[in-house]
Amino acid sequence: HPAQPWSQLLANMSERRTRDAWWQDRDVRPLLRNVDIPTYLGSELTNVPLHLPGVFEAWDGLKHNPNVRMALLPDHGLPWPWESMHIEALAWFDQWLKGRQTGILNGPAIRYYLPGAEEWRTSDVWPPTADYREYALNADGSLAEQESAGSLSYESTSTGLRWSTPPLEGDLDMVGFLELQLTASATADDTAWIVLLQDVAPDGTAIDVTQGWLRASLREVDVAASAPARPELTLRTASPLPLGEPVDYRIPLVANSRRFAAGHSIRLTLTSDDTVPGSHVMLGFTHTPVGTRSTNTVFASSRLLLPVMREI
Repeated sequence: HPAQPWSQLLANMSERRTRDAWWQDRDVRPLLRNVDIPTYLGSELTNVPLHLPGVFEAWDGLKHNPNVRMALLPDHGLPWPWESMHIEALAWFDQWLKGRQTGILNGPAIRYYLPGAEEWRTSDVWPPTADYREYALNADGSLAEQESAGSLSYESTSTGLRWSTPPLEGDLDMVGFLELQLTASATADDTAWIVLLQDVAPDGTAIDVTQGWLRASLREVDVAASAPARPELTLRTASPLPLGEPVDYRIPLVANSRRFAAGHSIRLTLTSDDTVPGSHVMLGFTHTPVGTRSTNTVFASSRLLLPVMREI
């Protein structure tokens, strides 16, 4: 494409809400099927709003390539690859460019950090095998495996709602993709859903784990291409909301890894505009406001799908 001024590119991006030909022409993901060179993927698990989603898309796009490895690193684990992964980089390039047997190909293809447990784990597949546990978004603010019918409402220009589990009785290891199956109504023809998952310690200290987001009018899901906790959003058609009526959404959260330790709580936050004063923003990345004012109501039939590892 001819070079465009940055301001013009941003203007085009903001005007094109759906995944039309303009976006498809700039989507390089289909080209991954042509990549057969050895590839080492990596990202920090905390880099949810920026780099982490692309690592999982690249992993999926390179499944035909037998020489792919992936590392999911702890916070500050990848400020600069040539510094923080110096040993891995040398071993990788010596293996492929000098023909040395460095051992970089030994063992499972994936190694990932488990924050909270502060330990490394490995897997041959991503995500590792897990059982999905469902949590209802109850009207009393609890995030629980048992539903208590009801609903909660908030204004789209406020800081939103929170649900929390009771303190956990034992450690819970979460690894993989997450989904919020949201049932909600809105009094405007469009709104946004911005989801944040946190680990809350007994003293109230909260650590951001992962996030998901969806513009309500772009809720269409390609069911055939979807999997549990991995809805494939088409993003091709914008459909106005039926005012005040419940609508079902499938909102993907970026895959992650976390041990929620015994005594800690799992907190889910839902908001519609993270630019309003007092909003909590993950890594400083906000989302462009939809621009509508709406009373949004969330029903307890909503479910958070959490991938929980089986005990070893």
